[in-house]
Amino acid sequence: MDLSGKWRCATSTPEVDRSGADPDYDDSQWELVEVPGHWGQHPAFADTSGPVVYRRRFTIDPPDEGERLWLRLDGVLAEADIWLDGQHVGETSVYYAPHRFDITEIVANSDVSSHLLTIEVSYSSGQGDDAKKSVVGSLGSGPLASIGTTGGIWRSVGIDRTGPVSIVHARLTCVDADPERATLQIRLELDAAEATDAQINTSVVGPDGSTAGGTAIHSLARGPNHIEWTTRVDNPRLWWPAQMGEQPRYDVGVSITDSTNTVSDRRHWRTGLRTVRTEAMSWLVNNRRIFIQAIACGPQGPFLADISTETIRRDLQAAKDAGLNMVRVYGHVSHPSLYDIADELGLLLWQDLPLIGTYATRARTRAKAAAKAAVDILSHHPSIVVWSAHNEPNGPPIPEPSLDANPASRLGVRLGRHLLPSWNRSILDPILRRELRSADPSRPVITRSGTLPSLTDLTGSDSHLWLGWRFGVASDLAELLKKWPRLGSFVGAIGSQSVGLDDWDENEPSWPGAEVGAFQRYIPRRAYADGLSWAQGTQAYQAEVIRAQIETLRRLKYKPTGGFCVMSLADSVPEGGFGVFTFDRVPKPAYSTLADACRPVVVIADAPPSVVSPGQVINLAVHVVSELPEPLPRVAVKAQLSLGAWRLEREWTGEIESDACSFVADLEFVVPEITGQLIIDLELNSASHACTNRYITVSVPTAEVINPFTTRK
Repeated sequence: MDLSGKWRCATSTPEVDRSGADPDYDDSQWELVEVPGHWGQHPAFADTSGPVVYRRRFTIDPPDEGERLWLRLDGVLAEADIWLDGQHVGETSVYYAPHRFDITEIVANSDVSSHLLTIEVSYSSGQGDDAKKSVVGSLGSGPLASIGTTGGIWRSVGIDRTGPVSIVHARLTCVDADPERATLQIRLELDAAEATDAQINTSVVGPDGSTAGGTAIHSLARGPNHIEWTTRVDNPRLWWPAQMGEQPRYDVGVSITDSTNTVSDRRHWRTGLRTVRTEAMSWLVNNRRIFIQAIACGPQGPFLADISTETIRRDLQAAKDAGLNMVRVYGHVSHPSLYDIADELGLLLWQDLPLIGTYATRARTRAKAAAKAAVDILSHHPSIVVWSAHNEPNGPPIPEPSLDANPASRLGVRLGRHLLPSWNRSILDPILRRELRSADPSRPVITRSGTLPSLTDLTGSDSHLWLGWRFGVASDLAELLKKWPRLGSFVGAIGSQSVGLDDWDENEPSWPGAEVGAFQRYIPRRAYADGLSWAQGTQAYQAEVIRAQIETLRRLKYKPTGGFCVMSLADSVPEGGFGVFTFDRVPKPAYSTLADACRPVVVIADAPPSVVSPGQVINLAVHVVSELPEPLPRVAVKAQLSLGAWRLEREWTGEIESDACSFVADLEFVVPEITGQLIIDLELNSASHACTNRYITVSVPTAEVINPFTTRK
């Protein structure tokens, strides 16, 4: 039975708290609110922080002999207490976790067929004091927070009928796979009405119609029972990321039958067979190495219930079209459709738990429940290749107070705080890591994202350097990683904020989450004649930061860099943000720049100085980066330089290695006695691939060359 539709709804008050679950209480004056949905979508509750009480009356036939009734809540944001006919039946604490509650006796013992379901829902945005216990991540806080999110029953509610043995929780994981054999691990939590023997049937149907599986008899005690087993699939068709192969999927079913062969309960998954592992933050899928080009994706709208399959598909396809192979589901667990579409498209997913920033000790139980629930509902998706337990557990980096010529030393001071012991870093994060690894041994776990790499665990964290936005300038990255290579194992935050052209005004950015200090430091409003030109300048700056850092990291492919993540796919508010798309999904210049920088084959040079002078000797290393599985033979690379009437050409030929960064040559030249714009054009041609790249700097008289760090205010 589906209980979606109109529910009576009222804000929690002393009277509502006292009598709201009473079937005799008159709720005729309460507002009608849609379920699934969020209370903030209704005008009467748009400014309500909650708690909010929902009521729904329904009729249902009593259970037959041997039959059980279960109240099913697929998702409540964020916490709920539930009553049926005035009797408390349970509570929820993880917003994306489905819950089942046994209501058989309440319905069977009722002398009426009409029943009242009451659900009190509370929600905290994760800001202020409530952040110490709220586990909702970027639904309410962090750099990709979706402003305006409110609580509610955001997924369906229903009544399920089962036999005497019911599946309360179920988990499917592909623990290993190769061309000869794959192993599926299945774990069930069963609830038996009484002690009994039950037959568990497993079926695996391949994309070509092949079948596998089996049956087994288990003796069950009354109440909860945990059963775990493995099923083998011979000669499987492996699931691959899109750039490496196809995405065949298997249908896996489990059913519980009694001695009369009557099905008591069942579950179904659609999965892919593959293995994934990391070596010092370099990923291997099915034992083939892949360089990760990722982008972060926050909540795709303020109301999870309203995110459509079309929106999700459009966003993921845009990431794929840009040459990216991974999406980071940043600080939240998203709508279920996102994971199905990623499986279909062959996009890898970095899955965060919804923990951003610092938490108090009372958050431990909820955080552990969030980790277990994430594995239960998502572990069958082949697209998910890593769990990340906690984002910036000691808080974000301290904003840069000034710019000087020692970026490496300042970075050590600023990020060193992330090595300091704290309850979050030293206690909570290891607990979550153990929870994730115990529940899912098939995937790597990032213990804490955005901190310095540990001396003993190279895969414990990615680095959030924010060069060119919260620290230094974008071109610092290459020099910094020469001095501190391990920071480049995986750079998980690249980019800057920019504003939307349709929402600019004459003032500094002011939306919640706007990093005003960074705007003032790098792209100050006062440097532009009007608001529109400033808005365009913020978007151009964002594109250049992304391009410069991706090129640097691709040059360091596997030595030591395993990949990078751009922040982010789309703005979370109309005014602006980190997105390469606006809130309304209009592409910014950064999107095309990102796509160019992430092409399968690119020719790149060291970034030239921002200012040069006549007579200066410039030496730029030229490289070709290829993601192709085969070498590129007979490749010609040409460099063309121009400054006024001056021209210089260089050309090289040779073979480019597969899946590697290949050094081509040093482009060395002397800046001529001319001032103006110096343009460096690179061009690559082969039988199958062609690409170009351009760098622009300015030649000025020697006396005018100054340190850009000291002039930027």
